Amino acid sequence: MKKNFVLGALLFAALPVLACDQCGCGLLLGVQPYDHATNFGLQWRMRYLEGTVHVPGTASLLKHGGHAEGPVDRQATYVETYSVLEARGEFWFGQRTSLMASFPVLNNFQAVDGVRSADTYGLGDPILLARHAVLGSTSGPDTTRLRHRFTIGLGLKLPLGRTDVVQYGRLLDHDLQPGTGTWDGLLSLEYMVRGTRWGTSLGVMGRYNGVMADGYRMGHSAALTAEVFRIIPLHDFKLIPSFGGYLESALPDRMDHVADPTTGGSTLFSHAGARLWWKNLGLSFTWQQALLNDLGSLMIPNRERFVAGITYNFEKD
Repeated sequence: MKKNFVLGALLFAALPVLACDQCGCGLLLGVQPYDHATNFGLQWRMRYLEGTVHVPGTASLLKHGGHAEGPVDRQATYVETYSVLEARGEFWFGQRTSLMASFPVLNNFQAVDGVRSADTYGLGDPILLARHAVLGSTSGPDTTRLRHRFTIGLGLKLPLGRTDVVQYGRLLDHDLQPGTGTWDGLLSLEYMVRGTRWGTSLGVMGRYNGVMADGYRMGHSAALTAEVFRIIPLHDFKLIPSFGGYLESALPDRMDHVADPTTGGSTLFSHAGARLWWKNLGLSFTWQQALLNDLGSLMIPNRERFVAGITYNFEKD
């Protein structure tokens, strides 16, 4: 079992993460203790944004389609949090193919100049993601040699969350709604290399957004996580700390096929996390601090992301 634990933890170290937590797409698959084991878990994640934005009086759009307030130029200080509690399961078919499903519940909050302007709860858009290992090692007891794996995934986000929530006398902005109302395509690429105790992984996930009913399209986005991890045996426990970086980037949003240059951009985060496994049960926590924001002028700067989860693996015989 110990050898299988080490093997499984390293083979699934890649962290495909997708930007836009409020859209229910913040996937973070994480290290699993057993190779090719069906698993179920709960994950909580929170994104914190804060900043002062110069809103021109001629602006018709603020961020993902929210209308600017007032006819004159002004400075507005925004605080936003996007929290997601997600139930997810991954089901394996053989040693190379799996299907993951996730069902999120969201809380989106916004305050402008210290006054709350949105605080909504609701079911988000569920996700289906199929993955297949096209290259590299399969499961086995050998943990004494270098192993690697390259995995490709294709997925779909289903438009089941609400898009018509009204609060404080206005229809909430697109990014504050629980859902997007669009069918979105997902593509994930993961590569991992590991030795007996150390490993490194690279995960990329992209999202192709559909067009909303009003002609608005959020910018297509991609996110990349690179990390180095270490497996530390602690009697019946396994501690797996990891360090690295997380980059997310999005193209400008579009309205009726016309790009809005004040949206889109990139954020670079530091990445530090730890996973603790006891038999088939695992706990995880990740903290990501924004180091650089290069965003459109009407985008609120990212500050921090937190991810915590609990997972149970159904070990195969």
